[in-house]
Amino acid sequence: MIEMPEAVTIAQQMNETLTGKTIASFARGNLIHKFLWLNRPDEEYQAILTGKTVSGASNFGRSIYLHLGPETRLCWGDFGGRILYHEAGQPLPKSFHLVWEFSDGAHLTYALQMWGGVRLLDSTHIAEQSHPDDGFQPLSPEFTLERLDEMLDAYPEKTSKGVKGFLVATGYVTPNHIAGLGNAYAQDILFRAGIDPRRKTPNLSADHRRKLFDAIQQTMQDAIALNGRDEEHDLFDQPGHYTRLMDSRKVGQPCPVCGTAIMKLQYLGGACYLCPGCQE
Repeated sequence: MIEMPEAVTIAQQMNETLTGKTIASFARGNLIHKFLWLNRPDEEYQAILTGKTVSGASNFGRSIYLHLGPETRLCWGDFGGRILYHEAGQPLPKSFHLVWEFSDGAHLTYALQMWGGVRLLDSTHIAEQSHPDDGFQPLSPEFTLERLDEMLDAYPEKTSKGVKGFLVATGYVTPNHIAGLGNAYAQDILFRAGIDPRRKTPNLSADHRRKLFDAIQQTMQDAIALNGRDEEHDLFDQPGHYTRLMDSRKVGQPCPVCGTAIMKLQYLGGACYLCPGCQE
């Protein structure tokens, strides 16, 4: 699943590559996926998008927005898979779920893994708020240590879930979540902060909170600078250059800080990777 650094990378590439191009058609590909959600019938996507010119692209958290003038946006949200750009004359992938053709012969394909949605947003959605998602982006001016304190104190599941649950919370859990974080980057954030993912949020000291804030900022800055994780691909099918500190490849290897063997555990329905010597 892509997270904020990958969304930032793809949105920047879309902005540079697609701005000024006009959509000629929209269609389904040769694959069907029951967990691919569109918020309108296919014929509405085709009718509304045809003739629209790309005016830019942006992201909020892990969502990517393609701007089609002031009244229309396409939004790829909370997804696994690949959005790929193909120059005119380049062959398309053998399999994909959705395709947009531009008037100059270029294409954009979307191949979904796991689940994801592509929403077509009109002026009503855009007028209601600057973006149709909620939460606080970790590198935004609104996300401060004081804001993090407020979010931790208000976290509705603080008595039942550890700090990992807080980091990966979405708007389905609480509107006061950190937009763009998922399980992948949470591992490195918690390692850098020296916090066990199972630690309950009420048990985080002021020092823990400061270290958590700093780790969120540092991890996001590093990953964005390197175009996201080496497990994910950008608009041109190139992998990112950020190698995670804590993932399945590190299990059994010595911690880079203290030398203790990295361990894996199952927690909150997924895998956690941590150093039992550094994370308390």
